[in-house]
Amino acid sequence: MNTYIALMRHGVTDWNYDGRAQGHTDIPLNREGEWQAEAAAARLAGEHWDVIYSSDLARARATALAVCRRTGHELITDLRLRERQIGPAEGLTPIERNAIWPGLSLGEIPGVESNDQLAVRGEAVITEIARRHPGRRVLVVAHGGLISYFLQRAVGAPHAISRNTGITPVVYDGRSFALAGEHDYRHLLVDGVEYSGEKLRLAGYARERGLPGLEMDPEQARDLLLHSSAVESAWVEDRLVGYARAFTDRVRYGYIDLLYTAPGYQRVGRELRRRLAERFPAVRFGSRGAQEATGA
Repeated sequence: MNTYIALMRHGVTDWNYDGRAQGHTDIPLNREGEWQAEAAAARLAGEHWDVIYSSDLARARATALAVCRRTGHELITDLRLRERQIGPAEGLTPIERNAIWPGLSLGEIPGVESNDQLAVRGEAVITEIARRHPGRRVLVVAHGGLISYFLQRAVGAPHAISRNTGITPVVYDGRSFALAGEHDYRHLLVDGVEYSGEKLRLAGYARERGLPGLEMDPEQARDLLLHSSAVESAWVEDRLVGYARAFTDRVRYGYIDLLYTAPGYQRVGRELRRRLAERFPAVRFGSRGAQEATGA
């Protein structure tokens, strides 16, 4: 008797925007994260669920409660669904971590829960939940790292952090897990485009492929983004169709110095600017020698 489990990452936070390691720090959803949670809830409310679980951290709990308000379920929290325990690296950006522990990935830093430990913990708690509800449909709201390393260990999926409120379905047959569909994030699309303020997502893309519209070594392109105050990006599936880099004092002043849109997606430039203005409502953004490019 198969148990169906939908694994959903929490909505976005300000620390996600900045690329800060959140771990067990109880960071709340930001304004966009609340919108994402409600959008996911509106979609999931049209499906049948027998039980809803969540990490006890605020960002996951608030995401799950948005669903519960529509479905009438009582939320069950489990601290074992928390994100990686990060210890000495809590709250640090990749640049700050590398200055202290050069060359070490997050899971290699002394005092941080390792990748293997995180995967084992994730598999243990999700297996326990599956066995507790045989043949049922279960929604589990957790965190990007835990979900990713669970999927890597349990079903052999490649390592990839899921989108905020993205949903990955798996089934458990009493012995093992298998994927039950693709990562689903259609509730996040605006006119067919997905927008993201997560700095690490765009920086990771830049490190692998460079940045379109900008002739620069991929590693330099990554650093260019990580040293900015904020970024916004636009995606069609995994294709980058637009991005913006901004600097701001977050109080009064700001400027966008880099804006790119892919051919046929010039409209996303306006949305990228709007999103930055919404994130920093007191800031008046100008241009300081802004480089605007459209892909050829």
